[in-house]
Amino acid sequence: MATESREHKATAKALDKITAYIKPGTNEGISWSLSRVTESLFGDSFLAGGDASRFTASGKRGTLNSQQSTAYFLDGGGGVPTQVPIALSFNLNKGVVSLSWTPPAQPAKAVTFKVEHYKTISPAPNAGADVTFNADTASDGAAYTLLLMLL
Repeated sequence: MATESREHKATAKALDKITAYIKPGTNEGISWSLSRVTESLFGDSFLAGGDASRFTASGKRGTLNSQQSTAYFLDGGGGVPTQVPIALSFNLNKGVVSLSWTPPAQPAKAVTFKVEHYKTISPAPNAGADVTFNADTASDGAAYTLLLMLL
């Protein structure tokens, strides 16, 4: 079983890997996908994703921001999922993700959560990787899983 100290080290190592991958003059992009699960599968829960290639260097690591991203809410009646724009900002210095979106027929929402590294899969040498995080704690109490695909 991993200790909290090991978990923090693994998270810092994953954040360093992402920074090294996306810093200016290196690789081109990162795609992201996220799941949000609440008690209301047909209402507050969603799947989201998009491009997260906007990088701003600051501090030790910097910040990763999304563009052209969408959240998909399931329709309890079996209809087509409702699509809404969503914005992601990932402070790689602090390991904190901020999300903002407007759910169907509800006011705008914003949430932050601190990440904990779960797993990194590197498909081949000199290729990108898939880096998965879970929310350690979320400001809204929902469960989050974030996958960054280093293209």
